[in-house]
Amino acid sequence: MREQIVDARLGKMASELAGVDGMRIWHDQALIKQPWANPTGWRQDNPFWSYYSRNALSIGVALDDATLQNGCLYFLPGAHKTATFDNSQIGPNISDLFDIYPQWAKMQSAPAPMKAGSCSFHNGLMPHGAGPNMTPGWRRAMTCGYMPDGSVFNGIQNILPQAVFESLEIGDVLDDDSRNPLLWHRSKPYVAA
Repeated sequence: MREQIVDARLGKMASELAGVDGMRIWHDQALIKQPWANPTGWRQDNPFWSYYSRNALSIGVALDDATLQNGCLYFLPGAHKTATFDNSQIGPNISDLFDIYPQWAKMQSAPAPMKAGSCSFHNGLMPHGAGPNMTPGWRRAMTCGYMPDGSVFNGIQNILPQAVFESLEIGDVLDDDSRNPLLWHRSKPYVAA
């Protein structure tokens, strides 16, 4: 997976989609919806992370077919344009995000089924949730958060190790290539391998 995630072509694609000069990896993770699993609450990605950016992106790669029956993602198209960095936790009440953004509760969601091997990008402020898995099979995906180069620490620990978190001050640039590799930058387009 590492070879795929650090591919400079993905960094270039993410940079161009976000309209930024360069892109770093914030973090990657596997997302696994077990057979007969509950829905996953509405959420945004970037408000959880240790930096704020209206240009942050996430990529989701379907490792299994993601269908309406097994809990594919749903999005609220365009809602990211009115989003702030206010956050709700992902809990048992799937609609908690609408307490923060009541205007979104009247929007129509759009399902995003995907074939295994397909991917989608979405803005880090795009509200998304997943339906229940109503099948005996698994629904697995790989995801990666992309951080625009030059992003600064906002005071949230998120995935940062304790020692790193304690060493940072709000406003510090998050540019440690060992933690957040630079995948692509307009001025040096072949950064990652």
